[in-house]
Amino acid sequence: MTKIPAVITERAKKSARLGRRAIEVGTHTASGLMGEIAHASDFAPQSDDEFIAAVYFAAGIDSIYQLEQWLWPFEQLAERLRGDGLGDQPFGIITRDIRCAQRLRAQTDLPVRFSRMTAGFETFMSSRRLRLVFYVNQATGNFQALKFPRPAHVHLSHGESEKISMISNQLKAYDYVFTAGQAARDRIDHTLIGMDAERMVDVGRPQLDRPRRVPHDWQEFDRAAPAGSTVFYVPTWEGDSPAMAYGTLAHNGETFVSALFTAGYRVIFRPHPRTGALDPKFAKTAEAVKAAVASNPRGFVDWTSDVSWQLDVADFALAEMSSVAFDWLSARKPLIMVAPHNPGAEVLPGGLFDKCLTVEPGEEPELIRLLEKAATLADSNQEISGHYLGNTCARDQISRFIRASTGVIRTRERRLRPRD
Repeated sequence: MTKIPAVITERAKKSARLGRRAIEVGTHTASGLMGEIAHASDFAPQSDDEFIAAVYFAAGIDSIYQLEQWLWPFEQLAERLRGDGLGDQPFGIITRDIRCAQRLRAQTDLPVRFSRMTAGFETFMSSRRLRLVFYVNQATGNFQALKFPRPAHVHLSHGESEKISMISNQLKAYDYVFTAGQAARDRIDHTLIGMDAERMVDVGRPQLDRPRRVPHDWQEFDRAAPAGSTVFYVPTWEGDSPAMAYGTLAHNGETFVSALFTAGYRVIFRPHPRTGALDPKFAKTAEAVKAAVASNPRGFVDWTSDVSWQLDVADFALAEMSSVAFDWLSARKPLIMVAPHNPGAEVLPGGLFDKCLTVEPGEEPELIRLLEKAATLADSNQEISGHYLGNTCARDQISRFIRASTGVIRTRERRLRPRD
């Protein structure tokens, strides 16, 4: 029997994975083009569009969650602009992917426009009424919109975190950067040489002020499950580069869940939507953990649409470097961080890993002890929350966002008036 060298076998496996990925990408592309042909005219920029503010989404359907979390704050801003007499439809959405447009229209009453072609996109961006354009990520395609000089360009990101992407020099391309709080401004000021402090405006995380409804599935689980404290286990994905490799699920996910159940904790498991996109080990582990959680009377696999209600029902969070960890701070409840296993992952000194109790690689058995210790640190939780998010009292963050947005619009209007 001929033995095939392991290196060749691994290459064959890798080639097969790449082949499957190519088929998936091709299928998505074909689906998108068919949808574009059938529905593009329904979403085309209109000659009578008179948006004062807009959001430009240059990424694809796999990243649509980045924009979805901002829909409610945008709706609140639109309501304010209508109240200020700035038209019936003062806020619009423009995307370059028809699948994104279709999905967004099903979720919001805000006007959704689509144009893959330059002409339609330029019609939207060149509107004489447009004063403000938001961006929720660092997509390369953002720079196609940044060339338009009339509107103010504002970077929002899709969550507060200390990932290396949050201090990209690309931030200098925007007129303003809406930051979550003091920690974000300090990070940017320390890293980006020449970034003007006046261009950074704290708005907190306005999404967190959205009225929250506990889903029926959780209510049923809560009634039937054994009593015990609840841990919101929310690991991030593997990342698309060593510097962004903050995910650890493939290394410790099953160990963590087993330990939590053994210690009598209840677990809400919510992996990042991109888990396993680039590393099959993460996909395999995610499925194994889902199965373990689903089969345990103390376990709840979270399929709900967003992170919100979990902040109210869980007692602890177990998270990695992701925006969910920072959103959790608003709950002012104990947070346990999980340090990355990949030595290439860039970790900022003095950040959340240093401020919170953290499970280091190889110290997974310490998790239960850290949870017990975290329960005694209420004052520390409040201090950390204030540093990253500022005031998190009801509606304070959405009020800051609306105030900052309308301020940018007024400033732009004033500066454009002499030119018009």
